[in-house]
Amino acid sequence: MIKVFLVEDEIVIRRGIRNNVDWKAYGFELVGEAEDGERAYPMILKSKPDILLTDVKMPFMDGLELSRLVKKALPKTKIIILSGYDEFDYAKEAIKIGVSEYLLKPVASMNLIEALKKAGEKIREEEEHSRLLERYFVNYEKYMEFPDETDYNGVDRKLIENFLKTGDVKECGIFIDEYFEAVGEENYMSLLLRQYMTMDIFYCVREFVKNINGEAAENSLELTDMKRMTAAIEHADTTISYLKELFTFALTARDTNSNDRYGQIIREAKDYIGDHFNNSEFSLNRIAEYIGVSSSYFSSIFKQGTGQSFIEYLTKVRIDKACELLKCTTLRAAEIGERVGYSDPHYFSSAFKKIMGQSPTEYRAGKNQESGGK
Repeated sequence: MIKVFLVEDEIVIRRGIRNNVDWKAYGFELVGEAEDGERAYPMILKSKPDILLTDVKMPFMDGLELSRLVKKALPKTKIIILSGYDEFDYAKEAIKIGVSEYLLKPVASMNLIEALKKAGEKIREEEEHSRLLERYFVNYEKYMEFPDETDYNGVDRKLIENFLKTGDVKECGIFIDEYFEAVGEENYMSLLLRQYMTMDIFYCVREFVKNINGEAAENSLELTDMKRMTAAIEHADTTISYLKELFTFALTARDTNSNDRYGQIIREAKDYIGDHFNNSEFSLNRIAEYIGVSSSYFSSIFKQGTGQSFIEYLTKVRIDKACELLKCTTLRAAEIGERVGYSDPHYFSSAFKKIMGQSPTEYRAGKNQESGGK
């Protein structure tokens, strides 16, 4: 039975969830409940639930703070948040903490049950994963007890790591074939040694992908489907095919990550500009420092990726926001200039006219808009 702990300050909702879910029928056990995070936390540490079901807004300690503490103390616990707040900041913070589901109230019973079942399936997969690991490590220990039975000396990690770093995707098949040939048929035809070798290679590849792209490592079937690997190891030919696919995935992830480096820098830069364009002291040096590259390198990458210089892009963002404020507020032009990052009203007016083809006052009045830059 998968253990569930419920935290909800509204007693009617808490009782409704407790009484309307047929816990045992779905393989769950409700091991405790509380009305706020402060009261719940010590109870959770004691009961060690597999799933925490918690509200967001509660007195004394809210659901997000409780989730942070639980994730730190019990990292394997899955967390499902119930919230009456359809706000992006709450959801974004929940994702950062590692919450499995974010459900908006009122939650239909079937939707809640589906979220619980989904979390339960993930828990069972992770348990199966752990059992498989234990099995293979036991086999490895047995092999190590009798090292003289074979000349096989384990996986050449240095060779594999070098290929992962410098090899070509098209060479994966040849590399695996040559690797197995070097290992020797008398070795890889042994199921016990093949299990050890494949597991060692698997974790070598997984660590490589995780270092270049943690999200890809966590979400890819190639690196998380232990059942598939177990089936592949049963025969030498299926093991070879499996490893060719594994290496192809790893090198493809490597190349994609490398090609996306510029894109990642530009995305981070645009997000940062969107958050700080209204600061009159915003500069190329400041954003380059934030991204973690030199100003000259950032300037070159940004120009290549957007077709605009940093100043051109920043100016366009500021003027677009100024246009919005001119049409949607009664603020004076000078005040709007300050709000979009121009401390000098004359400079703001000049920059606006250069982009829009008319002054802020003319734009607000709707004059000659056809000639503008919008």
